[in-house]
Amino acid sequence: MKVVIALDRSRHARAAIQLVQQLRWPTGSVVTLLHVLEIVTISGGWQLHYHPELWKQFVGERKKVFAQAQRFLERMEALVRPGNVRLDAMVKWGLPLTGIIDVLKKQQADLVVVGSRGLSGVRRFLLGSVSEGVLNTASCSVLISRGQRRKGAQSSAKGLRILLAVDESDHALAAARWVRALRLSAAEVTILHVVEPPGDGTSQLLTLTAPKFREVAQAMIRVTKDRGRQVVERMRKVVAQRGPTVHPALVEGHPAEEIIRAAQRTQADLVILGSRGVTGLKGAFLGSVSRKVARHAPCSVLVVRS
Repeated sequence: MKVVIALDRSRHARAAIQLVQQLRWPTGSVVTLLHVLEIVTISGGWQLHYHPELWKQFVGERKKVFAQAQRFLERMEALVRPGNVRLDAMVKWGLPLTGIIDVLKKQQADLVVVGSRGLSGVRRFLLGSVSEGVLNTASCSVLISRGQRRKGAQSSAKGLRILLAVDESDHALAAARWVRALRLSAAEVTILHVVEPPGDGTSQLLTLTAPKFREVAQAMIRVTKDRGRQVVERMRKVVAQRGPTVHPALVEGHPAEEIIRAAQRTQADLVILGSRGVTGLKGAFLGSVSRKVARHAPCSVLVVRS
């Protein structure tokens, strides 16, 4: 597995390191710590070439900033216990979003880890512009880190609480396989399926006075719930191969809202879900449910692309 952890000097980036320490990557994985130094443009900067002393100062300052970034990554490397993975570090100049996406493409990464907000993050926004940009444009899975919610889940997968939100899509199956791949045997996993409210047709049948119509509507709802239970059981079999404690959950409501509520209720450390559901547009990178959960969940979120 190829993992890129995009870091700046914010506390959200440091939270990403803490989360990565809790996950057990497959043997042979390559984890790259990436720090993108934003290019500073100077009005009339081309004229520096005609002023040797100013140009020398400018180049010297760039070298100093680059060296500081390298030392920062060295400190971050010291916090990561690589175990059975190879750990690399990379500093590059560029715009944060395009720099991250460029590295993901060149490395053919399977996963990118980003903090929910960077140094310039505004407190009222739950997702920063760079994180949102990575979520919307990266072709690999995206893990958005929001730091730890509980003291009991600081250093290892032991006690880690995961909420796996599933439906009948291939993306949900891919999400379940990620839980298995990360070998979270000591974690608690809640597998949640949300049964959406009846459509207009079924709702109208329920309001009719004729008993037969109501019976048909109620039967349709039972079938939908039964299918939901089957989905949860199918995903449980995938996840249970690695031995974590699994709790099945079936709720009614609107998917994004219920997933966020479940994350709060279970005090989840991490929500895992597919990038698109069964109704997702084929050409779209991200569905509306995964986008809302990534923006508003109270904990870290892993959006899996199959």
